[in-house]
Amino acid sequence: MSLEPWLILRVPGASVFIYAMPAGKDAKVWPVEILSLILKVPGIEITFNSLGKPCLPEGLGFVNWSNSKNECLLAYSKENEVGIDLEFYRERNFEAISKRFFAPSEITNNAEKFYSCWTKKEAYYKCFGGEFFSTLKSDLYPNAKIWNLQGPYKEKHELALCLKSK
Repeated sequence: MSLEPWLILRVPGASVFIYAMPAGKDAKVWPVEILSLILKVPGIEITFNSLGKPCLPEGLGFVNWSNSKNECLLAYSKENEVGIDLEFYRERNFEAISKRFFAPSEITNNAEKFYSCWTKKEAYYKCFGGEFFSTLKSDLYPNAKIWNLQGPYKEKHELALCLKSK
């Protein structure tokens, strides 16, 4: 298995390494496999907090992953909490969903705007935790840096990465 990250994001005081799951791997098993290789800790134990956020053993850094349509991306940082979300496009009633879950300023019937907003909110929630629906209803992202990225896939998708500011 390759240890080459798909993307390395360097920001002041931190680096985030994003890994794309190779074809044929199982998204339920691969995150532990790749983390064991990255951290050189065989059979690393990942625990989950009360909100379902993955936690590495003390001092080993921070991790989060997202999967959609049998694809999986993993974000790892030694220095900062991270959240990542991957969504492949599909037909939905974007206006109805955004009215229900987004802040009034974010309501849209445009797929690109919807998925861009949705993945940012999901990445923020996965980075910080908290009450999911209150995170969705807000158009604010305090104490965070969030990027929309283009992933390594040909099929139309959105990808967002959130890094907790220090």
